[in-house]
Amino acid sequence: MSVNPPIRLKRGLQRALRHRGYALYRLTAEERAAIERRDDRESLDSVFGPSLDRLQELRRRYSEVDLPVAIHSVWGARKTRRGTTDIGWGGVDLRNFRGHSAYVWDYGSASFEATNLKFYLFTEAVRRKDRLGLLGTLTEDGAFGCSTYEYEGTGPVSRDLLDSVVEINFLDKHVGVVQRDDLRVLDIGAGYGRLAHRMLEAQPRIQSFTCVDAVPESTFLCEFYLAERGLEERVSVVPLDELTTTFESNPDYNLAINVHSFSECTYAAVEWWLQRLVDLEVRHLMIVPNNPAAFLSLEVDHRRRDYAPLLDQLGFKLVAQEPVFDDPQVQALIGVRDNMFLFERC
Repeated sequence: MSVNPPIRLKRGLQRALRHRGYALYRLTAEERAAIERRDDRESLDSVFGPSLDRLQELRRRYSEVDLPVAIHSVWGARKTRRGTTDIGWGGVDLRNFRGHSAYVWDYGSASFEATNLKFYLFTEAVRRKDRLGLLGTLTEDGAFGCSTYEYEGTGPVSRDLLDSVVEINFLDKHVGVVQRDDLRVLDIGAGYGRLAHRMLEAQPRIQSFTCVDAVPESTFLCEFYLAERGLEERVSVVPLDELTTTFESNPDYNLAINVHSFSECTYAAVEWWLQRLVDLEVRHLMIVPNNPAAFLSLEVDHRRRDYAPLLDQLGFKLVAQEPVFDDPQVQALIGVRDNMFLFERC
């Protein structure tokens, strides 16, 4: 990593800036590259082109869906301006949807030095958990605003890549996802298709992979992103108003995944999804909640409601639990205290 050279300013200006709480330094090559990747001058048309018509279509169709999962407590769209869509906590810049946003938290508000240190600790912690060696096989190109960091012995890494490596290792440890050729996955709250991309890259023999999201912008980005990755023939992205038909015609899933999605849904939406999994006879369900120790929905009035009794009532028995990172000091330093949970219905 390059070093910031000192900046020479008149002493009076230096004192005035310090007095007002400003720190001044010269951008490194890495910082300039990160800014260039998030160039706000880029338009939606230049990124998506004619496919923007699909986004408008999905927004119209989703607005007409009468299902509990269509009622949002976090992800309801409010206003779109210059590519920034006010959905989720913090919004999403559709032009840079893999950057720091409601989809991926990558310490975007911290200084480059602090973020670089956190990512180094993050990468080393993931390396220790990566028994599959995915850090050496999965790649990161920084596309669509994704922040990347590179250290000795690694290619470029990102929050997208590191989270995926940990989750795939957990699933393989308890379900054997890398060895199996009968895996039929349903990703609930798939966002822009992060985990679908990584799992299909890690396991070419996955039999089927279906992505579903109750937010039209997410479905649009998921279709677009997975096509950009050349995966459109291996994955099915199902719009919300086609769910019932899809489940009736293709009810055969053996693994459902929900990463940080139920925690941002109403209780009624979680209940609706869990009942669908019962109807579909899905055997395994992986949940990564926002709260490290509780399964809480988020209601429209911002109350939290415990849906753990609902899991038990519907026959989902906890069979595995593992923290994303085992070391409490690492958890505190990088701000990740998440736990991964695996449930089974027999």
